[in-house]
Amino acid sequence: MQIILVRHGRPDHGAARWSTPVGIVVCSSLQRCIESRSHLECDCCELPDPLFAEPHLPYPEWGLPLLPSHFWRLAFRTAWFLGFASHTEHIRESTRRASAAADRLIELAEANESVLLMGHKIMNALIARQLRRRGWRGPALPLLTGYWQPSRYSKG
Repeated sequence: MQIILVRHGRPDHGAARWSTPVGIVVCSSLQRCIESRSHLECDCCELPDPLFAEPHLPYPEWGLPLLPSHFWRLAFRTAWFLGFASHTEHIRESTRRASAAADRLIELAEANESVLLMGHKIMNALIARQLRRRGWRGPALPLLTGYWQPSRYSKG
């Protein structure tokens, strides 16, 4: 059995179609994943599922000083990991959702021998952590993978 976690393509990607010899393909309900999934040569009959969606960035009520957007993404994602969840789901809720997503992927892998998730950087990492806790072998840090890079998890 195999579960493959893939980070969606860049927003401006013009990627060629990508062959996917897997049993089933699922994806997040966010547009970037739906568009990336359309570049796969597969029978993608599963509907996009919000269970696999990326947790949104939190933001405060106060006005922000003008700084580069990548600074704020890093600052607010770090704050989110530390528990700041203004205007978004808390990391504990995202972790519970990742656990449910791992259960769903395992169920699909058992029924289809393999499953590919077209997902997002943070959510894929949270799901990977849950898979490894359940005895699946694969990369400990899929956060380090780039766009379109698969992280493969297998079970005996």
